[in-house]
Amino acid sequence: MKKSRKMNVFAKAFLAIMMILPLGAFAQAKIGLVNTQKLLEAMPEVKNANAKLDTLNKTYQGQMKELYDEYQTKAQALQDPSSKLTEVVKNAKIKEVQQLGERIQAFKEDANTDIQKKTDELMAPIRKKIAEAIKEIATTGKYSVVLDSSQQGIVLYGAENDDLTDTVKKKLGL
Repeated sequence: MKKSRKMNVFAKAFLAIMMILPLGAFAQAKIGLVNTQKLLEAMPEVKNANAKLDTLNKTYQGQMKELYDEYQTKAQALQDPSSKLTEVVKNAKIKEVQQLGERIQAFKEDANTDIQKKTDELMAPIRKKIAEAIKEIATTGKYSVVLDSSQQGIVLYGAENDDLTDTVKKKLGL
C-alpha cells in the first residue's frame, strides 16, 4: 500500500510539472511593438515618392481639366438657343458629347489605376526595407512577436520599453 501511495504522489507531481512546463515557455515569449506609420513619416524615401506621385497626379489633373473644359464647351454649345442645327447634326453632337463623357470617365479610372500602380511601385522597396530592419532587430533581440502599434485594434496593450520603433529608426539611419 505504501508503494502505491508513493507512486501515486510521484505520478501526480510528475503530471503537475509536465503541465507547468508549457506555461513557462509562454512566459518566455518576448513581444515587441513598432509604429510603422512613424517610420514611414521619418523616411526621406517616402517624401521623394510622395513628390513623384504629386507630380504625376498634377499631370493627370491638368489633362482631366482639358477634357472637362472641352466637354463643358460642347455641352453649352448644344444648349445655345441661337444655334440653328439640323436634327441630324444636333443628334451627332449629342452623341459626341456623350462619348466625350465616357472618355472622361475612362480617363479617370485609368489615371487612378496608374497612380495606384505607381504608388505600389515606389512604396514596395520602402516597405521591404522596413520589414528587413524589423526582422533583423527582432531576431537579434530574440523577439518572438513584433506587432504594429500604428494599426488600430491590433495592439491592445504594449509597454513603452517594448517599443522597437526607435531601434528600427536607428537601423534605417533615420
